[in-house]
Formats: sequence, structure tokens, C-alpha cells
Amino acid sequence: MKVSPELEKAYELKEMYRNFNKNATEANCSDMFDSILDAFVEADLPCYSSFILLLNNWHQEILNSFQRPYDNRKESNALTENINGKIREYITVSNGLSNFDRFRARALYSLNKHLTYTITDHLRSHKRSGKKRGTYNKLKIDQKIIDSNNTDPYE
Repeated sequence: MKVSPELEKAYELKEMYRNFNKNATEANCSDMFDSILDAFVEADLPCYSSFILLLNNWHQEILNSFQRPYDNRKESNALTENINGKIREYITVSNGLSNFDRFRARALYSLNKHLTYTITDHLRSHKRSGKKRGTYNKLKIDQKIIDSNNTDPYE
């Protein structure tokens, strides 16, 4: 860090902010935040100008993030993001959705760890309603591909 005093100051400010995020509580976060914001403004480093603007614009939201309403844990949307990621993965693995009701039932079943399968009157089929899908005829599709490859595009 002996390269430049500006670099050393930037590092100290970054560590000060990390310490604030790690150790601040709902009771002392406002005072700590104000002192950190003052330190960033006093340093007047151009690399932190947009960060200072962010701190000013999101002041109340940053302080709200230190509220711990659930068993002394911060509020977070991590669980929701995790579930959304798993659902995206299920869609990818299934190569798209052809029957949404069936996919929804499968996703709810696989995401619920406390659900056990039982045979009850509440179960219902998620079969597709309406016109049935056609049969797959590999020979016709292969012939179409061969025919399209044998045509001269310049004719």
C-alpha cells in the first residue's frame, strides 16, 4: 500500500464500509453510516464519486437493511432467488413447457421438502385437454431434411 497515499486512503475507506456492513446493528447503524459518508466525502477521491452518490440516494434503504425482524436475521430475498433459479433449471432440463399445470405440480412437489406422497381423493390428473399431439414420424422428417439439403439455392 506504499504505492500511493490515494490508494491507501481508498483501501481504508473500503475496509471501513465493509466493517460497517459486517458489524453495525439497528441501534448504531445511523451514526456509523453518517461518519462513513462524511469520511468518503472528505477524502474527495474521484473513484468514489458515484459511490458517494449511491450512499446519498439509498441512505434510508441501507439503514433499513439492518433491521432484523426474523430471529435476529436480516431480511433477504435469497430464498426467493434460490427457488426461482431451481425453477429455471427445471424448465431448462424439461426442454420447455408443454403442460403448465403438470409442470407446476412437479415443481411444487420437488421444491417442498416436507411434502410426502400419499394417495388421497385430492389428487387429480394434469392431462392435457383439447386436441392430442400428433405422432412422431421420423422417416418423414428425415426425408424433408434430405430434400431441403439437395436443392440448389441458386436455382
